[in-house]
Amino acid sequence: MNKRTITLLLIFALLSIFGIISIQIYWVQRAFDANRKQNEQKIQVALQNIAEKIADYSKTTLPSQSPINQLSSDYYTVSVNCEIDAAVLEYFLKNEFSKRNIKTDFEYGIYDCDSEKMVYGNYISLNQDTKKAKQLKKELPKWEGQNYYFGIRFPSVSSRLVSEMDIWIFLSVILLLVIFFLVYGMFFIITQRQFSQAQKQFINNITHELKTPISILGIAAKVLINNNENTEITEEQTQKNKERKNQYAIIVKEQTERLDSQVEKLVELLMLERSSYVPLSLEKIDLKKTIEETINSFELEVLAKQDFQNQDFKIRFIGIESEIFIKADKVHFQNMLHNLLENAFKYNKNIPFVEIAILIQSKNKLTLSIKDNGIGIDKKFQKRIFDKFFRVQNKDIHTTKGFGLGLSYIRQVIKAHKWKINLKSKVNEGSIFFIELLYF
Repeated sequence: MNKRTITLLLIFALLSIFGIISIQIYWVQRAFDANRKQNEQKIQVALQNIAEKIADYSKTTLPSQSPINQLSSDYYTVSVNCEIDAAVLEYFLKNEFSKRNIKTDFEYGIYDCDSEKMVYGNYISLNQDTKKAKQLKKELPKWEGQNYYFGIRFPSVSSRLVSEMDIWIFLSVILLLVIFFLVYGMFFIITQRQFSQAQKQFINNITHELKTPISILGIAAKVLINNNENTEITEEQTQKNKERKNQYAIIVKEQTERLDSQVEKLVELLMLERSSYVPLSLEKIDLKKTIEETINSFELEVLAKQDFQNQDFKIRFIGIESEIFIKADKVHFQNMLHNLLENAFKYNKNIPFVEIAILIQSKNKLTLSIKDNGIGIDKKFQKRIFDKFFRVQNKDIHTTKGFGLGLSYIRQVIKAHKWKINLKSKVNEGSIFFIELLYF
């Protein structure tokens, strides 16, 4: 399955999940609205019956228009043409609400339009035996043309309606959990696939790195064996064969050292792989001196590879006058800096130039910057370069040697020291690594 197919499947899956969530929200909202309308209808029917019972009890007639006025989703007023006995009203309210299975707490108030005052108010809890005598939270407005009316409000009607939708809430929670695990599983599979591809690439790199010196050693061995089998030769040929043997002996030595170096790297990497952290041996080290030592050691290594013929590279260190001490593992710190210098040289099409600078940020914080003039790193790869086994893809990945573990090791060292590392890079312009650390 190629990358494009996986991307399309991922987009389709995300759109499907979004659609499922949207449909679920829609139906939950529909269910809530239906429940709310049904509850409002029950309340209005109950209040209409209460108004009629009060009219019968007082031997009066109700207004010609509907006595019920719904001011909001939880607030109603009911007009009557007579004085209202609070005890009678409360009895009718409890009785009628009980018949209609209305179990929401409510508060009511009786308003006298002539005196423009609320003459009585009370809070009724249908879920408890206690009563809370208090006035309505909302002031009752004057209703022109009516002597008496009472207002009733249901302060917890919304929470009550939500509690009655427990099956919908339960199903929604189950759906969200299923979607969460689905998304988690989907991204886990994608991550594992990327890791599997990185491991496959890593194995290919190891095969290429080890196969090359082995092949060269085989060729050198065959040449040396053929020379030994040729007994009828002149003195001149003997001298040439001797020189040739020396050349192939040098090749054997170099390739053996190369194999030994690669195996040693693999052993170190396997040791780091088995441990979830980099073991540190912290000590107080002179930052400037340690950097200078690492630069000198690296320069000698590069010159040795060039047979000390010329120095077609430059490493500049911009330090500060005062001494700076940090608490770090010196070996891992130097290895980290060596890896960054090595990458600056390996991934470079120009004459290598590296600039290392110390930038003081605050009283106990500084930034160590390592700037190069290499090929740079494309922005789409910058978030992954510290991942294990990852190497930036190019036309021939084997052109530059490596296992894709150097920057992963650097991140482990940074994390173990509780430092921070950031990258700024542009293709064909070079890269700058910023390492934030503490000093004293």
